[in-house]
Amino acid sequence: MFKTLSCAAMFAFAASACAIPAAAQTLTQTPGSKITVSQCNPHQHHVGMPGHPWIDPYGIYHGAEPFPYTEGFLEVGYTNNASKPAKEVDFGLVSRGSLIAYAKDVGTFSPGVAIDHEFSVDPEIFPIGTALPYCAVLRVVYTDGTQWQNPTPPQQ
Repeated sequence: MFKTLSCAAMFAFAASACAIPAAAQTLTQTPGSKITVSQCNPHQHHVGMPGHPWIDPYGIYHGAEPFPYTEGFLEVGYTNNASKPAKEVDFGLVSRGSLIAYAKDVGTFSPGVAIDHEFSVDPEIFPIGTALPYCAVLRVVYTDGTQWQNPTPPQQ
């Protein structure tokens, strides 16, 4: 027969039933880019939290201090799956079907190496107010000078 559960037990059961492990979540990928996005996290930092390195919209790396607490941020984790190193990867944050922010990563991104960088974005995009924003790959430039351009980029 059925057993009566306490409120606490029902809450614990519901919470565990609704929880989705991070590894089980799927992220939208950009077909043809040869870039696999493993993390797409738009967020804001609060004054008092420790600063950390970040990249501005022009692809310029900055150290932890001074930290721009008034900016928005986009953390992107990704891997280059092409057979050659990339030297620039451009991402677009897409929400509600529209491109709302842009991030440019510049460096040497070897095949198979996981990258996790945080970019400053316009704070006016917050609150995003929707579930499932995603990071689209807009362009990849390789060290040999070739490039891939997204044939169907998200619209602004």
